[in-house]
Amino acid sequence: MEAARWQDLRQLFDAVCDLPSAQWPQRLRDLSDDPALIAEALALLSAQTASFDRALQPLGALMATLSTSELQAGDRLGAWQLVERLASGGMGAVFVAERVDEQFRQRVAIKLLRGSLNDTATGQRLAAERQILAELQHPNIARLYDGGSTPAGQPYLVMEYIAGLPLDRHCAERALGIPERLRLLLRICAAVQAAHQRLIVHCDLKPSNVLVRESGEPVLLDFGIARVMVEGQRDDASGFCTPAYASPELLAGAQVGVASDVFSLGVLLTELLADRTIGRSAADRARPVPLPTALADRALRRRLAGDLDAIVGRACALDPVLRYPSVQAMALDIERHLARRPVTARPGTAHYRLGRFLQRHWRESSVVLLLLLSSAAFVWRLIEERARVERESVVANQVSDFLVAAFDAADPHMRGARGTEVVSARQVLDASAARIDDALDATPAVRARLRAVLGRAYRNLGQPQRAEALLTQAAEEFLDPEVAQPGLAAEALGELSLSLSQRQYGEPAVAAARRSLALRQSSGRGQESAEAYDVLGLALTAKGDFVDAERAFMASLALRDEHATPASPGERARTLYNLAQLYRRRGELARAERSYREALAIRRGLGERSVDTQMTLHGLAMSLFAQGNIAAARPVQDENLQLARALYGEDSDRVANAHVDLAGLLHDIGHYGQARTHYRRALAIMARVAGDDSLDYARILNNLANLEEARGAVAEAERLWRRALAIRRMHLGEDERRVLRIETVLGRLLARNDRAQEAQPLVERALAVWAARYPDDHAGVLLARLGHAEWLLSKGDLDRAEAALAEIDLGRGEYNALMRMRPAALAAELAQRRQDWAAASQAWERVLASPAAAWADPVLIGRWRVPYAEVLLIQGRAQAADEQLRLAGLPLRRELVAEEALLRRLVVAEAALQPTSSRH
Repeated sequence: MEAARWQDLRQLFDAVCDLPSAQWPQRLRDLSDDPALIAEALALLSAQTASFDRALQPLGALMATLSTSELQAGDRLGAWQLVERLASGGMGAVFVAERVDEQFRQRVAIKLLRGSLNDTATGQRLAAERQILAELQHPNIARLYDGGSTPAGQPYLVMEYIAGLPLDRHCAERALGIPERLRLLLRICAAVQAAHQRLIVHCDLKPSNVLVRESGEPVLLDFGIARVMVEGQRDDASGFCTPAYASPELLAGAQVGVASDVFSLGVLLTELLADRTIGRSAADRARPVPLPTALADRALRRRLAGDLDAIVGRACALDPVLRYPSVQAMALDIERHLARRPVTARPGTAHYRLGRFLQRHWRESSVVLLLLLSSAAFVWRLIEERARVERESVVANQVSDFLVAAFDAADPHMRGARGTEVVSARQVLDASAARIDDALDATPAVRARLRAVLGRAYRNLGQPQRAEALLTQAAEEFLDPEVAQPGLAAEALGELSLSLSQRQYGEPAVAAARRSLALRQSSGRGQESAEAYDVLGLALTAKGDFVDAERAFMASLALRDEHATPASPGERARTLYNLAQLYRRRGELARAERSYREALAIRRGLGERSVDTQMTLHGLAMSLFAQGNIAAARPVQDENLQLARALYGEDSDRVANAHVDLAGLLHDIGHYGQARTHYRRALAIMARVAGDDSLDYARILNNLANLEEARGAVAEAERLWRRALAIRRMHLGEDERRVLRIETVLGRLLARNDRAQEAQPLVERALAVWAARYPDDHAGVLLARLGHAEWLLSKGDLDRAEAALAEIDLGRGEYNALMRMRPAALAAELAQRRQDWAAASQAWERVLASPAAAWADPVLIGRWRVPYAEVLLIQGRAQAADEQLRLAGLPLRRELVAEEALLRRLVVAEAALQPTSSRH
């Protein structure tokens, strides 16, 4: 029996089994109109024998699984200790938990999901889905931090702990009116729409999954968990949803999508408006959801009739095709109702539109009606009133233009040379965004324009998710027939595509860019089409379609040359920058450098100190560095940092990243002290901007740990790496590449410092996972193999270390010059440990003769010069040894910490040369 039909049969049986048998037939007919299903239920009720027990066996097995695997308060789950049970339901139990591994303090909610997770394939699918949900970041969606399975195989999820009331309780206790409830639902819709844009559906929207904080801000829980469990357990989705709010297709076990969440939001809206629950069951899936007027008290019915009934009716249509095409479309209808504008859910008759117009302008309409009923003597008053309204309209336009100018002033793209002025842009933007929907008498066109400006400014201030929500809404409002401004819609779609491209969401970025290009081309303006081609090229680059991306950029340049305007030089510079970015990603560094320099020359010729100038400087510095031209890259990177500070202020992730880039360059030229200063400044900024438990913070910790190891500060490097590893494990899966990289370098550090036993599990696990998940030519696999060989070398297993190095094939991957030097250096060290002085001498000569040695970190090269000098001394080549020690001494003494063992080896080698020197 199919799962959905068995569920219906079980519900019928449960509903009537306690009644006298004479009442069974009538009660079953009241609950279902399926004669076959009623007959099966009657047969089960009549028999109540072992055959029915066998029918219930799947449910019994499931309950047995749940009862034997469920944990209790006080139990420990990995790094977490369960403190208190919050709730239990169909999907499992929820606990408050605290971190107890002493890494740092954190309070979370842990959901133990029903079922088991004992096969590897299912675990991998669930881990992949968890990763998608963990990247879903929105202020109105509770974050997913981690997940896994208990020793018994029961899956669990670690989520953000939200202190608040369920949606229905919040509305009841605050006695919210209908407008307040609608605005609350709009914020919920915005969160759901943001998830849908990332192809994630909720599948279980209900009041208990929406907690409202004390501030009145709603937060959605359990986002996409039903889908995780469906894909992770090969079950039907109806087993992980609440029938009272689930769509018919979800209850039927069919494939679900955006339309299913629209249905659930419609049911939520019905209950919020009627101020009571509907109480639907799985048996009601073919029955229409009652309209709010059918459920509400008499006093509310008139207020709910019309628009709100129509909105609910469309959202809760049994056929998904008849529902709103998106949550955004449903939210727009609710906004139209609040603004007393026609909603799309109702027929747009002239009478209906006129009624909405009169509701919006009842004061003016009353005046007109009064004048029409008065004598001709009052005509002059009508004319005067009309003139007054026109004057007020002019004033309103001036006010809106002033506000737009104020927002532009807060946008660093618009400030240009005035970027050093102190402007609290974030405060202006946050306050303005909160006021847009509440502004009195704001026209849709003004609202749309303000949303677009705010979205652009948020994007340039490094707040992409808020920017994308505003830009999406602005584009739809510009395309609304009441506004009908396709040119502005194209601008908003272009900004949306740029934001998505920057975050590497290639597919949605290309879709938005193509919509923008189509609108631009319909206008027939060449310059605007050129801009749209730029946006499309960036989206195609983010998608990885480099050939089509280059074609788009070339089309943009051709259009700019054909339709030249005074603004063309700056626009051409932007396209050249985009081309340079493309060439750099393709590894064509010389072409990238030429395009960057041409774009920068245009910017400087125009006297610009803008965001575009800063980004061009950064790209040029990176391309120069990648070519080994460190001397030219340093001043460019310095200029980049200074301009970033002037444009964004000190508290910006872009300034933090500029510090990181400069620190990396300083590290690679052997200026460790300066690099350390910039890394620590970047850490301080990122802690304020993104938090000291963010992935960006962990990235900088990793870079600083590399520097500290290079300085010989072993304890500090270990501390930093362990902190970065804890953060990455919190956000990412155990086998994610960024976690594996830290395990590889941490294992290498331990092995180099006579802690081979501690290093072993880290080194061996990293190598096993890298080799299993990635091809042999992947850079991460090479680093893991080198770490394993170095671990074998550190514990004296020279034969296995030699075999491990022999397995490394540098001809299979595209590795940089420094990575290619590392196996040769390990081979030289191996020969030196075998006391094969001739082989060691030849190996060190090959390392130091490498082209990369001419521009690589002099401290790193110095680390290799010292053992080479030791070999030369043993061979009796004192003059050559003296030359190597002289070259190594200055950078090593300047940058290494005093307790570094290599400095002691340097001193010993220099002392061994003294008798030889005295004879000369």
